[in-house]
Amino acid sequence: MKRVAITGVGMVTPLGLDVATSWEGFTSGRSGVHRIESYDPTGEKVPVAAEVSVANGKALADKLPADVQDRTSRFVHFALEAAREALASAGHPHRENPERWGVFSGVGFGEPLPSDGYKVGPTTIIRAMPNAVPAWVTILEGLKGPSVTCSTACASGAHAIGLAFDQVRCGRATGMLAGGVDTVITRDVMRTYAWMRALNTAKDEDPTVMSRPFDATRRGFVLGEGAAFLMLEEWEHARARGARILAEFRGFCATSDAYNIVAVAPEGEGMARSMTGALMDAGLPPDAVDYVSAHGTSTKMNDKEETHAIHRSFGKHAEKLMISSQKSMIGHCMGGAGAIEAAVTLLSIVHQTATPTINLKNPDPECDLDYVPNTARKATIRAAISNSFGFGGHNTTMVFGHPDMR
Repeated sequence: MKRVAITGVGMVTPLGLDVATSWEGFTSGRSGVHRIESYDPTGEKVPVAAEVSVANGKALADKLPADVQDRTSRFVHFALEAAREALASAGHPHRENPERWGVFSGVGFGEPLPSDGYKVGPTTIIRAMPNAVPAWVTILEGLKGPSVTCSTACASGAHAIGLAFDQVRCGRATGMLAGGVDTVITRDVMRTYAWMRALNTAKDEDPTVMSRPFDATRRGFVLGEGAAFLMLEEWEHARARGARILAEFRGFCATSDAYNIVAVAPEGEGMARSMTGALMDAGLPPDAVDYVSAHGTSTKMNDKEETHAIHRSFGKHAEKLMISSQKSMIGHCMGGAGAIEAAVTLLSIVHQTATPTINLKNPDPECDLDYVPNTARKATIRAAISNSFGFGGHNTTMVFGHPDMR
């Protein structure tokens, strides 16, 4: 197995259209949740989400040639921006031998079509198809290796990155651009999640405090949107070309609950196997990990069971871990969530800073760990893990290590 370096990163989030702006928002504890403006929310239960503004979304579209704009949708625009930033920050290493570089993307929904009242035309299919993301990245950027879309609900982006990791360490590719995206803030999607009782539907709360993972008063998640991509590269190839290695991708594991289409297996059993398996894959003991980017949805069930799973996986060391949920600031970005959170985990190692879980004011006795409440924390982070868990019982964990870690 080859060692795998991470040499580039790109992000589009409700906090910013690039890595620098998004990272500043995460570390300052800024909420991206607000009253949505993309459609008239009159009569809706939850006119609140972590939305990339209409103006910013249009600005991303306007960067593309007119003929590409006509054949692509909002989720593709986000993905292209994040992918291009990752490629640029890595120095476009694919250009020397494009056949050895590929693209894996996670997409949960892509462009959800409304239930009625929309027109179809010759571009409807190519605008809505989930595989439009890797297709357009390869077409516009010239990567000629494997290109795949992965769809496992909320774990889509994380699965795509993990599967891309396998391509590189098994020698099937020199490097892979991997990430995830979703733009699902639509009337029908909002209604559906509200009916499922997964969303916080409160009408009397400040939008900025409606996503509060691990808090005793949490009432459900808030929808978000965004994209992130990482450049994964053979370690020796990155060193030979003098690339800046941000972190080492140490391990990955995917498990299935085999339990329920929406509910989590009791005591976080499947989640725990995912974390334990990823540590085994990385060849690291539990006490080598300093930080966990939690799935942390702000639902009663997920946060409690993920806490149980961390206890099961880390034992006594769980009490020493720093844990936080970026969903407290950007909501649940569905297929993009795991990729954005992986990017934040990577940056936490780069900057030796754990991002906060904001809005954590009322500790839940069943969530009894250190969730880095409300304020970012400078700390030594040698290794970190990123958790993503999707409807259907899809569990994924990635392990990243500092480049100097042995």
